[in-house]
Amino acid sequence: MGSKLPNSDEYEWEFQKRDNVGVWDIRGWAGFADETLEAVSQHYRERASKEDITATLAIFGDKTNLSAETQEYMAEEWSGNCKYAGVEKVGFVAEGITGMAVKSRMKVPQAEIADFDTLDEGLEWAREV
Repeated sequence: MGSKLPNSDEYEWEFQKRDNVGVWDIRGWAGFADETLEAVSQHYRERASKEDITATLAIFGDKTNLSAETQEYMAEEWSGNCKYAGVEKVGFVAEGITGMAVKSRMKVPQAEIADFDTLDEGLEWAREV
């Protein structure tokens, strides 16, 4: 791996593994293309590529507001990260349209992509691998 994983304690997000699912909780992130987004992206790339994770979920907060610039960054960077990691499922959890907006811009041919209103719905789907 070579690089040190960013420590989520230093940013506005948390990571946890639930069975085969990597969960990035970024509810504390406001939605800007900033060092928090870069750190979570780097962490995702390195951690999701491990064999113990076959599906991933990102949880957005109700105050996350994604600008066009942020959506473009996520579409390019996160699609590349998902391809690199080789995960089978990529899900986005958010109340409202945030999850759907991110999902609609993802380009990951080898993975199933979905959005959910609740973490429980997302986990149930992600665990079905």
